[in-house]
Amino acid sequence: MNPAHLDYDVLADLAEGLLEDDQAASVNAHLDTCAECRELSADLADVSRILAEAPVPSMPAELAERIDTAIAAESMHTATVASMEQRRGRRHWRILSAAAAAVVVVGGGATVGKIALEGASGDHGKAAAPAQDNSRSAASGSGAAPNAAPAASFTVAHSDTDYRPATLSAQIGRVLADDQELRAKAASPDADLRGCVNRVTGNKIPLLVDQAKYEGKPAIVIAVDSGESGKRNIWVVAPDCSAQKQHVLKRLENV
Repeated sequence: MNPAHLDYDVLADLAEGLLEDDQAASVNAHLDTCAECRELSADLADVSRILAEAPVPSMPAELAERIDTAIAAESMHTATVASMEQRRGRRHWRILSAAAAAVVVVGGGATVGKIALEGASGDHGKAAAPAQDNSRSAASGSGAAPNAAPAASFTVAHSDTDYRPATLSAQIGRVLADDQELRAKAASPDADLRGCVNRVTGNKIPLLVDQAKYEGKPAIVIAVDSGESGKRNIWVVAPDCSAQKQHVLKRLENV
């Protein structure tokens, strides 16, 4: 950053009232004499204005679920007093996310895109290269919100097994043992099933998700490692199971 200019974080701190009085006075004095920094500060203010004026797009159900998970995780920390650096970190993420959202909503927004990129780099003259996300979430193609538990990645087997209450655990063991057959009939889950499995397992990676039968009727059998050696937690859910409606037919723990 050119030391003669203010960087993005300082301007954002000023906007949110995070600066000490003497530092805020110094920043404001600089803005009075620097047209380039005033322009950057105005661009930052445009983010909130654009979001306020833009129509709110409909939110996909999967994204709403991920946000709910993030809010639940965040609520666990509401009693903790955040340090100034932690507040700045969260604010930095919120503003950059808002800027990116504004670009999508208004269908362009070169000014907002410019400030988001320059803010990430902390440099007036250079835009930061987009961060490359190599992780993959089964619940959504978009990036996970901060503090949100990552959605478990899995495929769906179609073993044609007719599971029975008395032999449920043993049948699951046999299906898991036939790994070649399991892979041959594996498919990607749809959105409802992804939400269902992630909700009932608490985002644990399942050992098995089998779209089969239970007592002669269509059902989905889900199994995860219970944490005890050789033991599993098992759920049998109806075919219409989703994140909003689990419809659990049977549950076994540590079997």
